[in-house]
Amino acid sequence: MTNEKIDINDFLISIDNMIKSKYILVDRRIADVLLAIAGSTDVYNLIAECMINFDFKYEWKRATGGMYLKLPEGDAKKISFIFCMLNNIDDGNIDITKLLDRFFSYDAELSPYELFCKTIIAQFKQLILEHLNYDNVVEEVSNEVIDQPNEYKNDFEILTELIRELLTAVKAEKKLKKCFMQKNDLVAVLATFEQVAYNRLVEYFYAFIVTIRSALLKEKKFMQKVLKICDLANDLISRS
Repeated sequence: MTNEKIDINDFLISIDNMIKSKYILVDRRIADVLLAIAGSTDVYNLIAECMINFDFKYEWKRATGGMYLKLPEGDAKKISFIFCMLNNIDDGNIDITKLLDRFFSYDAELSPYELFCKTIIAQFKQLILEHLNYDNVVEEVSNEVIDQPNEYKNDFEILTELIRELLTAVKAEKKLKKCFMQKNDLVAVLATFEQVAYNRLVEYFYAFIVTIRSALLKEKKFMQKVLKICDLANDLISRS
């Protein structure tokens, strides 16, 4: 094994330990992740490049303005945002307990910490791997995904793109006259659903498709997109 692979594997071990850990150890796990980033030349340089011109205070204000934590658009901004958030938690500037209670307490089966790790920390790991082109490492740590039929994997990509298109269309509207949710809340829901679809977290699909279908039931211009999303999401649920 080369030093380069050892470098990235230290980071992966710290991330996986955090995902598998308990909330009571969150401070230690976050510190371990940040230490592994500092000790990995490749990961550190990638994050440093992503951080150029990134304004965390601005993005944090936007992300926390609704019911859900809304990550910024674009992989570089997502990497920067999650990294800065972990740093601010480690420094005590963000209260992790309040963060989890406010944005990650909506699942009946998973604890807020488990949901945070599945939707945010796992995404951070995947983004780092993709941008470093560590295909060999992805095969080692993500066999369940690699072994899925290509058609199944492509359907997740299609669903993610459909949700992104609906999100863009909703954002372009000045006002949603017949939607039972506020526009900003619906945008946050769709942004979170996009992340969930991207991470192939099928167990959460049903809650999201019920929400967006109910919210946009009377908005006829969006119904075709909504129905496509719901049909594909339901199909993926049935195959999981």
